[in-house]
Amino acid sequence: MSDRSPAAARQSEQPRTGRKVTESNAIVGRRIGQEALKKLCELHERYLKGIPNGWCVVMKECDLSGLDFRGLNFAQGHFIGCDFSGCNLEDAHFMGANLFGANFDHCNMTRTNFSRADLRGANFADAEMTEAQLDGADLRRGAVIKRGATAPTGRENSTFRGARMYGTNMSECKLLDADFEGASISGASLQGADLRGASFAGAELKSVELKGANLADADFRRAVMDEATAGRGDLMRATRPRPAPGPERMKKILLEHLVWIQTGQKQGMRADFSRMDLSRTVFSRQVLASANFQEAILADANFEGAILAAADFSNAILYRANMKGADLRGADLRGAELKGADQSGAKTGELAGTSLSTRL
Repeated sequence: MSDRSPAAARQSEQPRTGRKVTESNAIVGRRIGQEALKKLCELHERYLKGIPNGWCVVMKECDLSGLDFRGLNFAQGHFIGCDFSGCNLEDAHFMGANLFGANFDHCNMTRTNFSRADLRGANFADAEMTEAQLDGADLRRGAVIKRGATAPTGRENSTFRGARMYGTNMSECKLLDADFEGASISGASLQGADLRGASFAGAELKSVELKGANLADADFRRAVMDEATAGRGDLMRATRPRPAPGPERMKKILLEHLVWIQTGQKQGMRADFSRMDLSRTVFSRQVLASANFQEAILADANFEGAILAAADFSNAILYRANMKGADLRGADLRGAELKGADQSGAKTGELAGTSLSTRL
């Protein structure tokens, strides 16, 4: 294992209970079936209750993918570098467990309890995490050095890419450099969490509690954040998108851009909305040909009937944007997030008189 240094890697193999994890008392590199899982849970529950002949589950690099863990109790167990991908973990208990480098991609983790668990380097891509409990969990960097290898491979940062986190409790979590790209986070608590350097590119945050969270160098430049969330955290040291211009400033920008178009770029000024948060802004029927929306946040924006020929939307966030009937010929949409965007009736393809075509 590795958590920045070989010494830390060796140390990480020691569970928080002080019980030493060794090859002699661990199941290593095995595929575990459903019946075997049930028997292991029975032994582990005997251990938790102090009943004779119980056994604290200790696994390393085992394949648990696709198994049904619903309601099972593996609190204080050890699942180092194990693969849980595609598992049903609904109402399962892993409080205080050692899950260093575990993979939970595509899992159903509804109401799963990971309170105070060691989840360094764990992966939760596309997981369903409604009302999951991760309060006090350690989700800092970490990676497993697999048997026969000399260095860790794959991801080291804990990742929640594309995860659905509704009512998830992550208060007091250690989330240094965690990756929340594309996650849907609503009604969740990150109160008191260490989110230094965390990335929220393409994530949506609604009514998220950030009180007391350390947001230094957290990256919200391409995040969709509602006012309720923004008002609950100290974002002074976080990286945020440029604010939208006020009504008068916006009116001037649009007028200057129109003059720029009408005079063949000789007068006026090209509209530059790059890296701005323009969520819910109304641009319907505006002339915005060749405007710069690169990396802008345009969630729920209204472009209905707008002239957007040759506009640059590369890497923009266009969740649920209304682009009905818009002229998108020659527009650059490469890397843009278009989840829920309505492009019905929009004009796409080659822009006459140029070598440009709509790019997706």
